[in-house]
Amino acid sequence: MRPPGIQYFPNILSSLRLLLALLFPFIDQQLWLWFIIGSGCSDALDGWIARHWQVQSQAGAILDGVADKLFILSALLTVAASGAFALSWLPLLLVRDLLVAVTALYAVMIGDWHSFHRMDVRWAGKLATVGQFLLLMVAVLFPTGLWLVLWPVILISVIAAADYGRLFVQELVKRRTIDN
Repeated sequence: MRPPGIQYFPNILSSLRLLLALLFPFIDQQLWLWFIIGSGCSDALDGWIARHWQVQSQAGAILDGVADKLFILSALLTVAASGAFALSWLPLLLVRDLLVAVTALYAVMIGDWHSFHRMDVRWAGKLATVGQFLLLMVAVLFPTGLWLVLWPVILISVIAAADYGRLFVQELVKRRTIDN
């Protein structure tokens, strides 16, 4: 038996992450770590609750993904702008996120949202997100050690981008084969 109202809790957590993303550039640097930890915990918790209580929804999955991407983008831009690392590293750190956004836009433009939506969350994508959160925590706590995690996080992001790109192409080919 599900607790009352549990079906709303994952989306509330994702919405909270959106709020954290909007506030992050405006908060004191001393609060950055707490926002990063809060966002990471809400990301893990909303997914667990949705799966455990079987309250997943398409809207919730989209909200979760958008909240994740916006928080990471907001935090990376803010931390980079503070001088922790060069802004020029952002495209490499965000290559997976950029590819997913472009793929979603492409799917909408060609009227094939179904192929994009069918792409399951991948281990490489989860690892890239964890890596981005780890990078942010290291940038805040141990800025001199940032270089130890920067290249591994970039590598994971590139691997995740390649994996999602391959998966989307497979979905498009499968869909076109079915349609013909």
